[in-house]
Amino acid sequence: MSRVILQPTGNKDAREHYVDTLIRPVDILRIKPFVTEDQFERIKELYPNGLVPTWGVTAGVNNVNANKWNRIEPADVTFFSAKRVLYSYGFVTYKIHNVPLAEHLWGRDSKGQTWEYMYFLDEIREHDIPVSLFNEIVGYSPNFNVQGFSVLDEQKSNALISYFDLESETAFQPVTERDYKEVIEAFNKDTLDIEGKTKSRAEQGFLRKALFGNRTIHTCQICGKEYPIQFLVAAHIKKRSLCTKEEKLDYQNIVMPMCKFGCDDLFEKGYIIVKNGKVVLNQKLTTEWLDVYLHNLAGREIDNWNERNAKYFVWHAKHHSLSKVR
Repeated sequence: MSRVILQPTGNKDAREHYVDTLIRPVDILRIKPFVTEDQFERIKELYPNGLVPTWGVTAGVNNVNANKWNRIEPADVTFFSAKRVLYSYGFVTYKIHNVPLAEHLWGRDSKGQTWEYMYFLDEIREHDIPVSLFNEIVGYSPNFNVQGFSVLDEQKSNALISYFDLESETAFQPVTERDYKEVIEAFNKDTLDIEGKTKSRAEQGFLRKALFGNRTIHTCQICGKEYPIQFLVAAHIKKRSLCTKEEKLDYQNIVMPMCKFGCDDLFEKGYIIVKNGKVVLNQKLTTEWLDVYLHNLAGREIDNWNERNAKYFVWHAKHHSLSKVR
């Protein structure tokens, strides 16, 4: 599950680093000489525009920071703080331990240390959370202040993430197939508390990872157009709330990528169905503009239609009472 990382930026070094390598992301070509070929290819996948928001921490006394850094995973949320305010946050995408690169970017501090335990971020957004509110949400004393790099435990992280409904659109939690099965076994669709929201995020994270892998761009299976993955959803072909446990576990066939620009909603509401691998239009109330959009989809072949997922498309068509098609 995603964790929350607290990163104070009160001292001079941190303030400069925030501007130099986060507000002004690092050119990927500056990174290339210091990383392996595999690492560079991974970073290039994550940042196709070549601009990489970069952060790092020193090892700390007795490697205290290094041990905390080891717990960081993709989709964790880093909050930056100063003057008793959590003023921005971003999602972790990738991490590397790299002394030469850290020294190249930031030099060394007064103790001769460099910020070698590095991680990269995305979706950096401004926020304005008083530390007093943060303390209330996670259960700290009113006088607590963020004074050092730290990684919150699962319970406190879930409380903060759920309170502000934080979820990455591009970074995926490291959820295994076994974790996914356990979530499906335990998930209660009527649960609205923190535990329920956490399970829902884990389920969606696994499904998106299964669909998109390490890609940052993917194709909508309805319209066939490519989009950054934040504009795509892992859409259930058969309505999720009506799936059996076995059908939910058939994640390789029950979901497919659909774009947020209309295809997901049109499919969900039954304006379009898929018959024998092709998009067919349902006879529903429409408008002139919507008619143009729908007719651009009509007859389009679905690339991932196959014998294994055909039954879910059949269910979808029957569920939407396809008595008339055009």
